[in-house]
Amino acid sequence: MTRPGHSPFFWIPALVASAWWVVCAGAFGFLTWFGLVPTAFVKHLLPETIPSNVWFWSWPWVGLAPLASAAGVFVVYLVLARLIVDRTDGSRAARFFALWFVAVLTGFLATLPWVISAIISAFPPSRAAFVLDPAGESMLLSGYWGIAWGWLPALLALRRVRVPASATGSTADAALAPVATGPFRRHPLAVLCGIMVAVLVLSGLGAGFGSRAERLHAAAENALADGNTLGAVPDPDVQVTPPPTVAPDAAVAPVGWCTKEDTAVLLGDPDAATGHRTVSIQAMNFSDVPCTLNGYPDLAFADQAGSYLALTLVHGGSFMTTDDGPHPIEVPAGGFAITRLGWDAMATADVPVTYTLYAALYPGLDRGSWPSTLDIVAGGEVSVTAWSLTGASD
Repeated sequence: MTRPGHSPFFWIPALVASAWWVVCAGAFGFLTWFGLVPTAFVKHLLPETIPSNVWFWSWPWVGLAPLASAAGVFVVYLVLARLIVDRTDGSRAARFFALWFVAVLTGFLATLPWVISAIISAFPPSRAAFVLDPAGESMLLSGYWGIAWGWLPALLALRRVRVPASATGSTADAALAPVATGPFRRHPLAVLCGIMVAVLVLSGLGAGFGSRAERLHAAAENALADGNTLGAVPDPDVQVTPPPTVAPDAAVAPVGWCTKEDTAVLLGDPDAATGHRTVSIQAMNFSDVPCTLNGYPDLAFADQAGSYLALTLVHGGSFMTTDDGPHPIEVPAGGFAITRLGWDAMATADVPVTYTLYAALYPGLDRGSWPSTLDIVAGGEVSVTAWSLTGASD
């Protein structure tokens, strides 16, 4: 007979459940990736207990995340078995079905870290009703895993432990009592529940950090594939905040000024010399009558993701540009005006860099934009000259 306090009864099904949890996840990913079996069939045979994209994560998360999930299954199964199976009668059938039910509950609870991580990663949702959408079918599939396969650890456990049908009271309890010493002997459920919470939290952290590391890795690879190698890769978890389409607090332009209906804004080619940079913007009056410009253009900058870059705009000249100051100029029909941006070369390593330049003739008009990779970074300083008349070739 098994000595009291030394039965492996609960540890056996917990170990089997955690191992089978990972096996089902790995088999699902393998079969669906290679298309060996229709996905709908695989879901019924081997539910996706761990999101299949985990197997494509970078090291060490591809190993740590499944290991943390398996540890969560083990501890949750152990705690629930202690809570539920200990309260059943001594018959083998009752304990078998109790352990099967434990597997179903374990599937739900062990998936919570993945579900919560997915919800947090996609937060905030576009609508409150969509807050649970990132979880997908995870909870249903993990619960189904317990229904489809919960009998396996229960059966293997009962085959290893002899519980006489006539066992009652102390005999049955002694055969099923786990090893207990110290605080575990005095408060076994409290200790187990504390361990369960800690393991689930660690499992959630593994899922969260692993998922974030993979998103960062994918963003870096996509940027490299697109040829965007300058500056930091935008954080995929940060919401894109593009520059306003119109400058805030802009005054109404006087009658006769150039507008987007009669004037096109054109971006020139960048130029550089001894660590200094410049780029020009031209305004072409394509109407049949002259129009007026006075002052400086309205400019804004955005990074690789399209988010607004905060930097300092200085009205005036730079090393490569000269500013004559603001004064009214009349742009003739078919004529051109020009403004020039100037800045010193900026360090671009690991900082957001300009990938889009926005401009309007003056504050108050809708800004147009051009894809333009410039070493202008967040927090940098750019000088801009006032509009002046020029020829089309300048």
